Amino acid sequence: MKYLYDPNVIRKADILSIENLKIPGIVLMENAGLEAAISAHRFFPRAKKFLVLAGPGNNGGDGYVIARHLVRWGFSPTVILTAPPEKIKGDARTNLDILAQLNVPMRCSDTMTGEEITLAISENDVILDCLLGTGSRGNPRGEIARIITLLEDKENIIAIDIPSGINAETGEIYSPCVSASITITMLAMKTGLGVMPAAAHTGYVDVVSIGVPPSSVLPPKANLSIWEEKDSIDLLPKRKCTLHKGGRGTLLIVGGSRHYRGAPLLSAVGALKSGCGIVIVASNNEVCNEGTSFVPEAVFTPLAHENFEELLCWADRGTAAVVGPGLGRDRWSGALIEYMWNNWPHPLLVDGDGLFWLAELRTSLKKRDDVLLTPHEGEAARLLEISSKDIASSRLYAARQLANEWGTVILKGYGTVICTECQSIVVQEGGPELSIPGSGDVLSGIVGTFLAQHFSPLYAASLGAWVHGRAGRNLAQKQGIDGLLSREIAMEIPSILHGLRGGHEKTKS
Repeated sequence: MKYLYDPNVIRKADILSIENLKIPGIVLMENAGLEAAISAHRFFPRAKKFLVLAGPGNNGGDGYVIARHLVRWGFSPTVILTAPPEKIKGDARTNLDILAQLNVPMRCSDTMTGEEITLAISENDVILDCLLGTGSRGNPRGEIARIITLLEDKENIIAIDIPSGINAETGEIYSPCVSASITITMLAMKTGLGVMPAAAHTGYVDVVSIGVPPSSVLPPKANLSIWEEKDSIDLLPKRKCTLHKGGRGTLLIVGGSRHYRGAPLLSAVGALKSGCGIVIVASNNEVCNEGTSFVPEAVFTPLAHENFEELLCWADRGTAAVVGPGLGRDRWSGALIEYMWNNWPHPLLVDGDGLFWLAELRTSLKKRDDVLLTPHEGEAARLLEISSKDIASSRLYAARQLANEWGTVILKGYGTVICTECQSIVVQEGGPELSIPGSGDVLSGIVGTFLAQHFSPLYAASLGAWVHGRAGRNLAQKQGIDGLLSREIAMEIPSILHGLRGGHEKTKS
C-alpha cells in the first residue's frame, strides 16, 4: 500500500528533523528545492524557460531554491512574487536574497497587469506553482487568486508540494484551484493528493526527499492508503489441487422486484465470475423463472413475502449474503432488510434499495461489525442526511462518517473510498467506463464473493473494488468507454484474477 499522511503529521516530521536530528530548516528547504528542481527537469527535459510563481511563505521559498538550481544548470527562470520582498521572512527571505544577487528576473504581481502575467505564462515552457502550501485553507485570495485564475486551462504546470487551492488534509478543492500536470511533493504523499476531488487536480505525483530518512521522522504506517496491484496479488490465496466448489464460498443474493429483475442476476454473474463456488439467488417468481436462462449456474429460490425465516435455511450453507440489488422500496422490502440485518449470522453486504431502507430503519437495527455498505454519493447523502454536493466535495470525510455509524463502507465513484472505523483505503482503478447500469450490482457480487471466501470486510471491499475497476479499465481499452454493458465487465474478471495470480499459479496439495 502507498500511505497517505495527514499534513499535520508531515509538519511534525519537519519539527523532528529540526529539533531531534538537528538539521536547520534552511537545509531542509535546500534539499527539497534541489530534489524538486531535479524532478522538474526530469519530467520536462527539453524545457529551457521556467516561470516560478512564488507565494509569501515557505512554498515560495522552495521555488526560490528551484530557480537557483535551474540557473546553475544554464536554464532561464523568471520569478513572479505575490508579496513584496519586505514581507517575505525567514528561510524563504534568505533564498530570495540569494536569487536577487544572481540577477534572476523577478517582478511583483501587483505591479503587473493581467495581460503581462498571461504573457509571462505563455512565454515559458514550464510553470512552477509555488503559491500555497499544505497549511492553506479556504479560497485563495488577492494576488494569488488572480494568478491561479490566469492559469486556467494551461498545460505544463508543476505544483510544488501540493496544487494551490486544494485542502491537503481533506481533499476538498477551493475556488480558484490549480490543475497541475505534475505534483512534486516533499517527504511523503499527503492525504489530499490521493483523495477526490483534489486528486483530479494533481496530475502525476512524484515524492522527493528532504534529505531525511522518512522512517526517522514518520510513523511506519498511516490510517489512509492507496490500494495497489501488489496488494491484490498478495491477498489472493493459492489454490489447492483439492479445491472443491464449497471451498470457493457460498453466497446468498437477496434482491429483485417487478421492475428491477436484472439487478440480482448481474450480482450473481459478478460473483460467479469472481470465483464463487455456489451462488443462491432469492427473489420473486419472475426473477427465478427468467434467471435460469441468464445465469443457469446459479441456484434460484422463490422469496416468500410472509416467511423470511426460510432465508436462514441457507445460513448453514452460506458464508455471506448480499441484500438489496433491485429489491424495491415497498414496506415488505423494508421488513426484509430489517430481518436480514438483525438475523443473518454471516457477513452481510447491503446495496441498492437496501441502503434506502437503512436510513429509515437505523433505530431498529442492532450493531454489527461484519456488515459492508456500498453507497454511491446520492445514497450516502441520504444516510448522512446531507446533500450529494457535500458528499462529493469531501468524500473521505463522508466515508469515515458512514463507517463510524454503520461499519465498513465502500463509497463508490471515481476514486473509490473504503473505510472502517480506524482505517481508510483509496482505490484509484476504474473510471467513467464504470458509470453504466448494473455496474454496482456486479461490484456487489464481486465483493460478496470475497466475503464468502472469508476475507475481512475491509479487504473484501478493497480487493473487490480494485478488480472491478481493473476489469472496467481493460474493457474500455479494448472497446472504448461508451456502449459497454455491466455483464461485459463481469466477463473480464477471470482474466484479471488470472493475471494477479501470475497466469501460472502452482497448486499445492
